[in-house]
Amino acid sequence: MPIKSYSFNNSRISREGAKPRRAYCFFFAASRLRVSLLLFCAIFPFLLSACAAPPPPLASANVVDALSGPVDASFARAYAPMDFVFPADHGPHDDFATEWWYYTGNLTGADGGEFGYQLTFFRSALAPGEPQRPSDLAATQLYMAHFAVTSGPAKEHRSFDRFSRGAGGLAGATGDPLYSVWLEDWRAEQTGPNSYRLTAQTDGPNGPVALDLSLTESRVPLLHGDRGLSQKGPEAGNASYYYSLVRMESQGTVTLDGVTTAVSGLSWMDHEFGTSALSGDALGWDWFAATLDNGAVLMFAQVRSASGQPQDIFEGTLSYPDGRQIAIRPEDFILTPTGLWTSPITDIEYPSGWQVSFPAYAIDLTIEPLIPDQEMTLTFTYYEGATTIRGTMEGAAVSGRGYVELTGYGSSQGGFQR
Repeated sequence: MPIKSYSFNNSRISREGAKPRRAYCFFFAASRLRVSLLLFCAIFPFLLSACAAPPPPLASANVVDALSGPVDASFARAYAPMDFVFPADHGPHDDFATEWWYYTGNLTGADGGEFGYQLTFFRSALAPGEPQRPSDLAATQLYMAHFAVTSGPAKEHRSFDRFSRGAGGLAGATGDPLYSVWLEDWRAEQTGPNSYRLTAQTDGPNGPVALDLSLTESRVPLLHGDRGLSQKGPEAGNASYYYSLVRMESQGTVTLDGVTTAVSGLSWMDHEFGTSALSGDALGWDWFAATLDNGAVLMFAQVRSASGQPQDIFEGTLSYPDGRQIAIRPEDFILTPTGLWTSPITDIEYPSGWQVSFPAYAIDLTIEPLIPDQEMTLTFTYYEGATTIRGTMEGAAVSGRGYVELTGYGSSQGGFQR
């Protein structure tokens, strides 16, 4: 059968010359203490065999239950800090169960209009390392990608996802001699010692949606947790390796509904890999990236639990303009939602707007979504959107922009949730 990969828009799949067939399998990733529960819906039979199967009834999946199960002992674990070597470590680490490359950015058009984007690649391993049989179609890695554009002027948000096997040139990642990760023509690739290009395009409901950006590093990487070792639970090895490239100067174009706009701004890339699972009674998380106009950057998250008390296992990072990096623990900040927004598509209610204070660091911020509706209504439903920021730091007024990710808010309603 021909090799194919699959594109989704609002959880619908189409494949020329074949009727959709559904079989469900799940693989899981934990990103920033975000966990990506990746569903290969109607894909797995096509990717790994040509066998037809009757469709089972649609099941619901709870990410916390799924991540509480055992993890294959043959995968590598993160036990101690590692010495990162770039660009090699921008590339894949196939001995670990999961990995993701998360690009988000805040952009501005020539007329001052504000935009946001997300381009994310997820890798999930069926087995560690390379395939054992000599075939271009043999795969031990499965890939998923998410692409989204938010337009402040149009007050619109578009999101898309794709799935493929890591074989036959359809999807994959490299780190030597230069870094790249791709799924079909959605791609992030290194173009120089500290420069990259992001490209993605697809057909939206009202016309083409595309991204073409050049990114240039301006800061040393943020190494989260203990020099990049990010603990996900109290157990030894229940951790990941996690770093970010922040304040990357960005220029290029964004296309929404067929209208192309020249833009510039700042981007943020998270790269994380590991073999880990959630601990305790976690329900979901609220994750934030903040880039301030005084040169400071913040990454922090609150992991919600069934008891109502935030879990204390996740460490974020505060980076000062002079490059100093300080670990931020849950007890270091107070996060208070200031509003709510209910999705007209899923009926899920999300917080919308926050006050956050870091008393020990004299930081007080108000965070607002660029537009309320930035829900990712894909194979998995979650919220990922651009934000605007204002407040004070050490007594001086600051402003900025960033991104927020909200997961687990719809889990009580069933269906597939991150």
